[in-house]
Amino acid sequence: MSGENTIIDGLLKNMPKVETLVVAGKVVDATTAGTTATSKALIYDGDGDILLATGLTTPANTTSGYAKGCLFIDTNVATGTTGLYCNKGTNTSCVFTAVTQA
Repeated sequence: MSGENTIIDGLLKNMPKVETLVVAGKVVDATTAGTTATSKALIYDGDGDILLATGLTTPANTTSGYAKGCLFIDTNVATGTTGLYCNKGTNTSCVFTAVTQA
């Protein structure tokens, strides 16, 4: 399999570069999202759980459907306040905590 990397490298070399990637996302209603407003799920895992989402409020604890490690971007926070949260719970009972600088 020594030639495998050469083939992959050759394919990647000829691929066009993408300067910007726009992900429209899937609107998730407030009840399903566990929030007070709709959210947008941007990336799902193979099990159908959300890996990356954005919205005006962070999902309530115990909401299901967010993968462990899911990142949620709260777009309605004050300047100087983190808007990035990580699910430290499970996919059946989320617990989003703020991601802070060390």
